[in-house]
Amino acid sequence: MTATGRKDPIDFPSDHVFKAVGDNRQEFIRSVHRAVSAIVPVSLDMMKSRESAGGKYVSVSIVVRIANRQQLESIYKSLQQVDGVRYLL
Repeated sequence: MTATGRKDPIDFPSDHVFKAVGDNRQEFIRSVHRAVSAIVPVSLDMMKSRESAGGKYVSVSIVVRIANRQQLESIYKSLQQVDGVRYLL
């Protein structure tokens, strides 16, 4: 149940893809990994990065198993604090 009393649309536990887009710096990629791995285990096999066509930005995708909505929200909050993040999906 959510805080409003409705059934959560996501069935937990579940695999979830987090994607962060930000400045194309190696430190950005490491920071995204640290932000997520501080909350849940992250396998490097489940982490991918891709440079934008112009080379200015990089997208980092991480697939992790989340146990509940609290973990989901905590990861997004942690990712919002990453220096250089432009978008979160």
